[in-house]
Amino acid sequence: MNLKRFFPLLALCVLPWGTGTQAAAASKVTIRSELASPVILENTQDKNYLKISLVGYPRAVEKRSPINLALVIDRSTSMSGERIKKAREAAVMAVNMLNEDDTLSVVTYDSVVEVIVPATKVKNKAQLIKKIETVQPRGMTALFAGVSKGLDQVGKHLDKEQVNRIILLSDGQANTGPTSVSELAGLARIAAKKGVAITTMGIGEGYNEDLMTAIAQYSDGNHTFVQASSDLEKAFAREFDDVMSVVAQDVEVVIKTADQVTPVRLLGRDGEIRGNTVTVKLNQLYANQEKYVLLEVIPPKGSNDQNKPLADVSVNYNNLSTNKKDTYNEQVAVRYTRSAETVKQALVEDVVVDSAIQKAAVENERAIKLMDEGKMAEAKEVLNQNAVALESLPVSKPEARMKAQQNAEASKVLVEKMDTDSREAVRKSVKEKSFDIKSQSNKK
Repeated sequence: MNLKRFFPLLALCVLPWGTGTQAAAASKVTIRSELASPVILENTQDKNYLKISLVGYPRAVEKRSPINLALVIDRSTSMSGERIKKAREAAVMAVNMLNEDDTLSVVTYDSVVEVIVPATKVKNKAQLIKKIETVQPRGMTALFAGVSKGLDQVGKHLDKEQVNRIILLSDGQANTGPTSVSELAGLARIAAKKGVAITTMGIGEGYNEDLMTAIAQYSDGNHTFVQASSDLEKAFAREFDDVMSVVAQDVEVVIKTADQVTPVRLLGRDGEIRGNTVTVKLNQLYANQEKYVLLEVIPPKGSNDQNKPLADVSVNYNNLSTNKKDTYNEQVAVRYTRSAETVKQALVEDVVVDSAIQKAAVENERAIKLMDEGKMAEAKEVLNQNAVALESLPVSKPEARMKAQQNAEASKVLVEKMDTDSREAVRKSVKEKSFDIKSQSNKK
């Protein structure tokens, strides 16, 4: 095949139309639809990976959207001492980072729930801080009731033109009221439908990481394992970097695969696959950060030099810069060849690496299950194999190699933790890493 003729044709495999054609312009989310293998061998049906990349446009902090924030703080007995002190300090830091256009509420919970700061504009910071400084530990952990009350407070000022967020701090197990992962995940889904993301921060080694990550996952918030209470302020600062950089909300990605194309599974994000239609929703996008949807597909067979449609992709979101809904559409096609070398040259290495990283997150969950069964050596081997798989990827571009290597090193760090940290701490670290991969967290 004449490669000079071929690669211009390859550029036509992704065709944008509609309002999204200006996606790279200022105040537009940059959207790309790419296949790991846009060119495949004729008469084969190997798995392929379709990545829908969403990158938030740059936005100055001084032009940020108003924030509607509820702080939900565990004040149970286990929070005594340094933990409650650092929680108060982090809450005070939050007050100082907000301005008069923002809305703040503070909810504390133990055996009962108390709204110590009802949802109010952040005007009298000294008064708000004074109320926060009265929080002292007592009682049990009514986590469900605390989150419910936080959602109620945020709900009093819901507005699609502002950032609606709950930050949940806890160091323990939910032990009164609804306590199961499914019950808390259900509450998180309700929050997501209202446009409210819940970020969870687990302090120490005693909290339920399955529950806390589920709350964050199903509401499209963030999750952080705060191993030492002294790190809580840093976690809050990182969270506020995100909250203050939201540029789009209510994001919906719809992929309609062509005839004879099989959508196999979503890697990373949850979504719905119904027949040939795949729908994924994200609560928000952040300035200069990439979020993506990754779909494993099986394309149809084709003959040499043939082009076939693979999927129609549509994206819509609320643009917080214009307060309007933007839409974007693309057609994705696949090309067939009899040349293995042509297939190799056409690989989109960024997608190859991201698909491998998401598979590593699946393996992380398997490692957690092995830990729960007491099979620590086997769990360690799973994490080791993650590193090996990432280091051996057939990619050569510097950016792709660096991304693969960074994630391989992260797996090695988890392996090292298995030799130095408690089982509880290791489990939380692996769970946090798995969550970060699935949600494409920008955590540094």
